[in-house]
Amino acid sequence: MEPTDVAVPENQQLSADPLPFARSYQLEALETALKQNTIVYLETGSGKTLIAIMLLRSYAYLLRKPSPYIAVFLVPTVVLVTQQGDSLMMHTNLKVGKYWGEMGVDYWDAATWQQQVDAHEVLVMTPAILLAALRHSFIQINMIKVIIFDECHNAQGKHPYASIMMEFYHRQLNHQGSQLPRMFGMTASPIKSKGSSTADSYWQKIRDLENLMNSKVHTCGSESVLAEYIPFSNPKLKIYKHVDIPCTLFLSLAHDLEQLKEKVSNNSLANGFCLSTLHNVHANLPSLSEDIFPCINY
Repeated sequence: MEPTDVAVPENQQLSADPLPFARSYQLEALETALKQNTIVYLETGSGKTLIAIMLLRSYAYLLRKPSPYIAVFLVPTVVLVTQQGDSLMMHTNLKVGKYWGEMGVDYWDAATWQQQVDAHEVLVMTPAILLAALRHSFIQINMIKVIIFDECHNAQGKHPYASIMMEFYHRQLNHQGSQLPRMFGMTASPIKSKGSSTADSYWQKIRDLENLMNSKVHTCGSESVLAEYIPFSNPKLKIYKHVDIPCTLFLSLAHDLEQLKEKVSNNSLANGFCLSTLHNVHANLPSLSEDIFPCINY
């Protein structure tokens, strides 16, 4: 499927279409995303999806049917397909299509995908679906005006996010006259790694993500601004110095422990426990003492 040209006045510039209840840092991120490919790095609950929605509202005039162009909203899970699709329908008047594997999309042909493109302006789906459609040429990368990557920190290795970028975006990046979509990533953690990381490796992973997404990370410069809208923890750090237990106290505890050990042994005899139980008690008491003595001597 190849898009045909859409007549757009030369003097018509892409302008923001914000929602009246948007917060200041969301509007700043929107302005950045209108100018360049952007990865928005903000805390969970800070409203990253609303920034994506306002970006799609700003591109709406290029997506209105009968335009052949679409926007694609990628999410990592099927649950998020419905959630993000419903949010788009609530805050825009764009025609939204929602797609996941159980719909049988793996068996759709070019004609079925053309019907979806003709009927919808934003397609919300898991990334494997878009990757398959691109590989079969059911959808062309130059048909897409905006791609939203939810939880874009997953874009590494053989993840479909990374494959979409490497197989289709970067191959067209240096081609003269190629029309590539605006990239918009969202994440609460710009890196995804196991184990500890040094500061240098942390920043290198962020640069790797920026290079893969051909984007720049944007975040709110003031934590106090975010704190007006989302809760932050206020950890308090207490440092305890090592203090040796006074010798008299240690001797007293050791004496009490020996008395307790003897009392347990005597009680077990007085209560007439069977031989196997008595054996277990006497076998375990020395090891218990050995475990406790280092603790009171630390």
